[in-house]
Amino acid sequence: MQIKPITSKEYFKGIRIVHFALVAGQVFFALITLFLLQVGKLDMEGQGLINVFIFILPLFVVAGIIASQVMFKIKLKEVKKKINLSEKLIDYRSALIVRYALLEGPSFFAIVVYMFTGELMFLGMAVLIILIFLFISPSVEKAGNDLELGQKEKQMLADPNSVVDEIKTK
Repeated sequence: MQIKPITSKEYFKGIRIVHFALVAGQVFFALITLFLLQVGKLDMEGQGLINVFIFILPLFVVAGIIASQVMFKIKLKEVKKKINLSEKLIDYRSALIVRYALLEGPSFFAIVVYMFTGELMFLGMAVLIILIFLFISPSVEKAGNDLELGQKEKQMLADPNSVVDEIKTK
């Protein structure tokens, strides 16, 4: 078994790829849905559902936004108790993924509701979540602040070549 070092650059590259893929998936799904509705390839048979979703979807979106923030802060509180930077970063990545998942669900739901109803307000809710996603994109600075790292740990993260973790390979 070999041990492969993971540098700060590689760690953040991995997180950025996950973040980008989640944002891109939402954007592409929204654009494809918008295009198909504009060219008439999708039938909007859910017009009667607008009255139902006008109340349900905003609640679901707000709940997703609040839950993502609350769960992220709860997870961060646990991560900050760790002593080892490597453990902190592993748990930080998990906290980010939970945060992203709690936002992505309402976004996709809003796009699907838009697909069935053709109501642009529902697509707008998905766009709002996508904008939030862009605002919370991962970075070295945000990680340092979120984790309340000391100066030495922040310097390690800022140095793209510093080893922040290791993985065992076969």
